[in-house]
Amino acid sequence: MRVPAATRIAAAAVTVAAVALLLGGCSQTPAERLEEWYGSGGEEQIRKLNEDAGRVNEVSMRTIDVQGPACQDLLAQTAKAEKLDPIPDEAAQRYWKEALGGFRRGAGECADGAAKKEASQVSRGIRGVQTEGLPKLVSTVSMIKAGLAHK
Repeated sequence: MRVPAATRIAAAAVTVAAVALLLGGCSQTPAERLEEWYGSGGEEQIRKLNEDAGRVNEVSMRTIDVQGPACQDLLAQTAKAEKLDPIPDEAAQRYWKEALGGFRRGAGECADGAAKKEASQVSRGIRGVQTEGLPKLVSTVSMIKAGLAHK
C-alpha cells in the first residue's frame, strides 16, 4: 500500500516535534533537576526523616518502651526515603546515602535492642542515629540548598 506524500511529511513532522520535545525536557540545568527532585517528594522525605530522627534523639534518655517505637518509626521512614530517585547532585546524593545508611543501621540496632530489652544495644543504636545519620542529613540539606541557590 502506498502512503500519500502529504501523510508521510505530516508523520515526519510529528516525529521531529516529539523528538525535539523529548530532547528539550532533557536540557534542564542541574539546579532545575535538583528543584524537581526536591519538589516531587524529596523535601517531604527530608522533613519526615528529620522529625523521626529528632524524636529518637529526644527519647534517648527515656525508657526502652518509648525508645523502641521511635526507632521503629525512623526505620520505616528510612525505608520510604530509600525508594526515592537518587538526588541529581552527586555530593548531596553521597551524603543522603550515608545519612540513610546511618539511620538504617542505628534505628535497626535500636529497634532490635528494644525487642530484646537490651538497653546497651538500644543506646548504641541511638548513638548511631545521632552521630551517623543526623550529621549526614544536615550535610545533605546544605548541599541541596547550595545547589538550589545556583538556579
